[in-house]
Amino acid sequence: MSRLTSFLLFLFALVMAQSCQSNRHANNYNKALVDDNGLLFIKSGEESTLASVKASGLAIANSKNQRVIQFAKLMIDDHTMLADDFKKLRTDNFIADSVVISPMHHQIINDLDTKRASAFDKAYIQLVINDHTEQIALYKTAGKDRRNTSLADFANKMLPGLQAHLDTAKLISSTLK
Repeated sequence: MSRLTSFLLFLFALVMAQSCQSNRHANNYNKALVDDNGLLFIKSGEESTLASVKASGLAIANSKNQRVIQFAKLMIDDHTMLADDFKKLRTDNFIADSVVISPMHHQIINDLDTKRASAFDKAYIQLVINDHTEQIALYKTAGKDRRNTSLADFANKMLPGLQAHLDTAKLISSTLK
């Protein structure tokens, strides 16, 4: 009987030790795998992407210019996919915070919504130009960060698409009256 009791106590101690070890591992896995710069890149990039989708939705509803509308549809398609990529990046790097559109972007979008006709088109395209210029700088910086290689690879992969959006927006801007 004492052997059985000893065996059960040993088994109990083993199970307890294993559960403590599992908790230590679980806590390590819940830490973000990126540093502050990586976290800033993910949050800023995702927030800007969500704002681009929202502003482009307004362009589809408010613009009468077919080039602006077609461009806005492209922006929604591309930035919706980019938002999904950012969600995956957050999950893969154990970043729990969800991202929302900043008050500054909300104000810009609300101001945009008050404009009509050519004033709307100019303001929307200028918003895209300004935002993509800022985002390209952010992505270039993230693309050089060797401490966060998965983010650097992601940023470098996405840069050509952002540059194409910026170039197209500049072209459209030059045709607006």
